[in-house]
Amino acid sequence: MPEGPSILFLKDQLLAFKGNSVQKAGGYGPMPTRWLKGKTLKDIDTWGKHLLLLFDGGAVRIHLGLFGDVLISERKKVNRSFYLEFANGEMNGYVVNAIKLTKQLKEIYDWRTDILSKQFDKAYIRILLQQKAVKTIDDVLMDQNVFTGVGNKIRNEALYRAGIHPQSIIGKIPPAKITSLINEVVKYAKIFYNQLKRTGVNDKFQVYQKEYAADGSAVTMKVLKKSKRKIFFSEHRQKLYV
Repeated sequence: MPEGPSILFLKDQLLAFKGNSVQKAGGYGPMPTRWLKGKTLKDIDTWGKHLLLLFDGGAVRIHLGLFGDVLISERKKVNRSFYLEFANGEMNGYVVNAIKLTKQLKEIYDWRTDILSKQFDKAYIRILLQQKAVKTIDDVLMDQNVFTGVGNKIRNEALYRAGIHPQSIIGKIPPAKITSLINEVVKYAKIFYNQLKRTGVNDKFQVYQKEYAADGSAVTMKVLKKSKRKIFFSEHRQKLYV
């Protein structure tokens, strides 16, 4: 599943279409697309894993889910679920969920939780974490209303770098460690994004999918019962707070 840095990188690729009018729109998804023809793409924004295309009369929110993909001026040999064609190229979405937003974005989204937004508010995140004191940190890191844009890569890497066991109870984690974790989430998200800009891939991991962590300790892999997602951690480096 794409994470916040992946969607921000996709936004960068789509900026070539900003200010251009849609010549053709379509796809097999349920959202009507006739209203988009002739509309000018006024701006592009992101909120975590949501790609937001702004037009007069509404915005389109695109979510890639687990298996979605977006190609720029390239096509696969399968039907497109959502696409926009411009004079200078096209955006082709495959297995993506596209819906029309009629409200102003500020009425829908809170950028204080977006880990790559300039409005990201660390003090506000601490308040949200206090409200979830009995939950485990691995679960809450994936809550998009708390850490918008975090996916499994960022979760594993930030916890390792902060030295916190993924199944620690939030209310038992020392405040200084919470601060460290929030900082590491943002720091690794930027590493992730900058690597995508340089190379087009993200593979700079210290613990995620590793046999041995960056400090040389063995990595434990566990499948979470609720989400069925894999977590990777070092029992030597990461302290369990319970």
